[in-house]
Amino acid sequence: MTATPVAADVAIVGGGVIGLSTAERLTAHGASVIVVDEAGATGGATSASGGLVRALEPESEHAAWAAEGCARYQARGWRGTWPSVRADGSLTLIDRHRLAETTAALETVHAAGHKTDVLTADEITRRFPGLTVPGHLLGVFEPQAGWLPAADTVRAILRDAGDRLSLRTARATGLLHSSSRVLGLRTSTGPVHADAVLLAAGVGSTALAASAGVHLPLRTRAVGYCLFRTGGDSADLPTVVDRTTGAWLRRWGTGGTVLAGVVSARTDVPATVRTGVPVAEEHRVRAVVRHRCPRLAHARAAGGVTAYDTLATDGPGTVTVWPRPRGLVTAVGWNGGGFKLAPAVGRHAAARILEVLNR
Repeated sequence: MTATPVAADVAIVGGGVIGLSTAERLTAHGASVIVVDEAGATGGATSASGGLVRALEPESEHAAWAAEGCARYQARGWRGTWPSVRADGSLTLIDRHRLAETTAALETVHAAGHKTDVLTADEITRRFPGLTVPGHLLGVFEPQAGWLPAADTVRAILRDAGDRLSLRTARATGLLHSSSRVLGLRTSTGPVHADAVLLAAGVGSTALAASAGVHLPLRTRAVGYCLFRTGGDSADLPTVVDRTTGAWLRRWGTGGTVLAGVVSARTDVPATVRTGVPVAEEHRVRAVVRHRCPRLAHARAAGGVTAYDTLATDGPGTVTVWPRPRGLVTAVGWNGGGFKLAPAVGRHAAARILEVLNR
């Protein structure tokens, strides 16, 4: 039996935070959208995201988007319906000799209305007794930043999109296109016809783009989200991003449990999310984060999630409007930082797609 074709103004592959943020902005401007994702909304990498929210992004390519994204999260979205930011504060650790390199990003943060304090190592340990920071580091503290429950946030974005968005739980298998323009998608449940297609499916976007002759170099990278139960209170811990070691941590609810991870060098891993963390990954993460949060040195492991993120091998993540086939747009390669950028990426991607539709 042949599936009935469906049609919309825009088809989006990827039901994570980037794809749905874009979909919501498109529907707000009157466009109809079909989101295609084999795992449904929040089923991919977004489902395991730590949900860290901060305005500071030292890499200049994404500095403005991070500041914008943080402000949108603090406003609880475009309609005031998203979960509130857990404002535990966000502390970004940098080497004091690299402060000058962070100046432009700090100016962007301040121009967007966000408050920051630059703290010495001694000031950090006095303010946050649960942390130990060596003297050669500085911390940029954002008192109103912190984290969000990623899955709850994505569900709120999906609700905001309303009935102009439909979610198709299916596998996208290729682009429908002529020699010059996109016509839609082939999926495991039948064709989806659309005047524009956004690929926001992480590493899965590569094969789809290749079906239309577009080279999109992406690869996966391992991510382990480890839970440690300290047996005490974690109220003295902000969200921490240590740019000198690749470590990060945040509170996990109440009761002294901490979520932590360390950037991995393992690439080309399966694009899957599963419950539990291998013992070797737990030891690797603990060996790094205990230097910043000593109570984690002997804290009991309490599970976690093994997941992945997607790297752009030729530079930072970006939104790209491809000249051929006309109507193809990609938003991929955020190197694990997509959640904090998503409101700004979604706004920008939607604006570019609307330009395509209105030509």
